Amino acid sequence: MSELSIWKNDIFLRLFSSYFISVLGRWFDMVAIMILFSYVWKADPLIIALIPVAYAFPHAFLSQFAGILADRFNKVKLMLIADISTAILTFILVLAPGPWTAISIVLVRATLTVIHYPAEQSLIKHVVPKELIVKAITLNGAADQFTKIIGPFVGAAIAAALSAKLCILFNGIAYIVSAIILMTILNKSPETSKGEESTSQEPFWKLWRGGWSYVLNSRILVVSFLFSLLGFMAIQMVDIQFSVLLREIAPNQPSLVGAVISAAGAGALTMIFILNRFKEFKSYGLILGSSLFFIGVGFGGAGFWLNGLPNMLITLLGFTAGIGAGLFTVGQNYILQRETDHTTIGRVSGIFSSLTSLMVLMAPIIGGSLVTIFGVKLVFQMIGITLTIIGVLGILFKNFLWRKPCQEPSPPHLKKTI
Repeated sequence: MSELSIWKNDIFLRLFSSYFISVLGRWFDMVAIMILFSYVWKADPLIIALIPVAYAFPHAFLSQFAGILADRFNKVKLMLIADISTAILTFILVLAPGPWTAISIVLVRATLTVIHYPAEQSLIKHVVPKELIVKAITLNGAADQFTKIIGPFVGAAIAAALSAKLCILFNGIAYIVSAIILMTILNKSPETSKGEESTSQEPFWKLWRGGWSYVLNSRILVVSFLFSLLGFMAIQMVDIQFSVLLREIAPNQPSLVGAVISAAGAGALTMIFILNRFKEFKSYGLILGSSLFFIGVGFGGAGFWLNGLPNMLITLLGFTAGIGAGLFTVGQNYILQRETDHTTIGRVSGIFSSLTSLMVLMAPIIGGSLVTIFGVKLVFQMIGITLTIIGVLGILFKNFLWRKPCQEPSPPHLKKTI
């Protein structure tokens, strides 16, 4: 019997190709929009501040309902419709005459992309055997981090040399290519199971309540969500403030901002490649606890930075925080895959996406306010120390926090103890 390999899973490889192309185009698009608003239209700072809100708002309030759609209907068709609609709106965005029109289009477009995360998570669960889940998740994570490193750099270069709207056009083309790839697996994805057929007949609001009930009745999911949201909120609170911190500790070296960001991406990518070598993760607490620990050390170390120290050291702190981010990304997606069944993965993923998007909306404002009141160094120090302590506690008490009660029934595919 031949050994299972993710590289022999034709449906997943096509899904992965579609994801990689669309994410790369998305980074080109985001950079182009920032340049367009700031340098071409010279928009007011308040309008520019609405850009991340337009991206995150639909995900915060619609992801839970998108998760229900992902559990009820054909996942590939949902992503296909979203990709084609997004491409059309992106081409319209190129013709936008000003910032307010562009913001409106971005908001509608972001609403259409809400379905992607829960539908993709659900489809992965259907087409990838549990022995290869780690491989699938780490490949997607690697694609995300790789495009995060090269996308803004290449996109900014094209926008500066040619046109910002050309980068937006590239994103529209990327979504068309993504849709074409999805068409090739439209008739190859698994048919709906009997369990899903019965789910699709249930009332919409009953399914929504059922998704929350599934999460709240699972100790593992509740603890994992709490740890993940703590880490995600901390990242969002101070991530955008890194430039303020570096401006204070190295006022004459603006290039250090790019170096730290690149180092963080490299750290995440390195950790994801390491995790790719594993077949399964037996301790959720070790993964999530370590993620908060490394993020805390990276942020806290930057907060305690002393002027005059070598720049290489603060770049190393960025790399350390990136290691934590890599652990966080892979760990949470793995838990979503292993602690759900085929009929709930979409709803649970949608709930998680909704909660993290709420963090995107609230955390930067909270972080900015704290920096204004207490100063950027103190905020980095306190967040770093807090995350480090929580991470250590998660590691030390992992068997208690992530224990599975005897009375809690395991989904059919989780009979083997993790």
